[in-house]
Amino acid sequence: MKFVDLFAGLGGFHLALSKLGHECVYACEIENYLRTHYQKNFKIYPEGDITKIKSKNIPYHDILCAGFPCQPFSKAGTQSGFDHKVAGNMFFQIMRFVKAHSPKYLILENVPNLLAHAKGTTYSHMKEELEKNKYYIEEDLLSPIQFGIPQTRLRMYILAVKKKNKKDHPMIKWPKVKENINGLRHPKTNLAK
Repeated sequence: MKFVDLFAGLGGFHLALSKLGHECVYACEIENYLRTHYQKNFKIYPEGDITKIKSKNIPYHDILCAGFPCQPFSKAGTQSGFDHKVAGNMFFQIMRFVKAHSPKYLILENVPNLLAHAKGTTYSHMKEELEKNKYYIEEDLLSPIQFGIPQTRLRMYILAVKKKNKKDHPMIKWPKVKENINGLRHPKTNLAK
């Protein structure tokens, strides 16, 4: 399948999906030094500021990946959410591309506090926006240590699948983790471990 890599950073999504046999057809990253490294690693030079990119210029893709900025939602940041002057509207930039292209799959990543931010209303709004565009959504909290990688860096992952019709309930198969380390999995999800 073809994928786009938004807020690409050094290319974590690119590395994972290309190892699974998928092809990156577009990348976007605002930081010049990261764009340079991305090109060295993957032979693709990402476009810059996502707010200046016309969605019609993005090639066809099956999967949209985005590790969108976490500063507005992180406990370490201002927690200003959608009101954050620089990064508060980046989710809506993703939605701009989603509305224009309707990819089959979305893989989004952010900080775990996104679930609780503004008493849960921020993520509820994001989820509603995705559902309005006919996506089935699940989320979970995962850390590399749960896969035998010696790093504890809990992240929130949002997986979305385009629904074929209103009754469609796509299956999302989450990866098996070694164990539920210190209750890291999100308690509200009813997903098998």
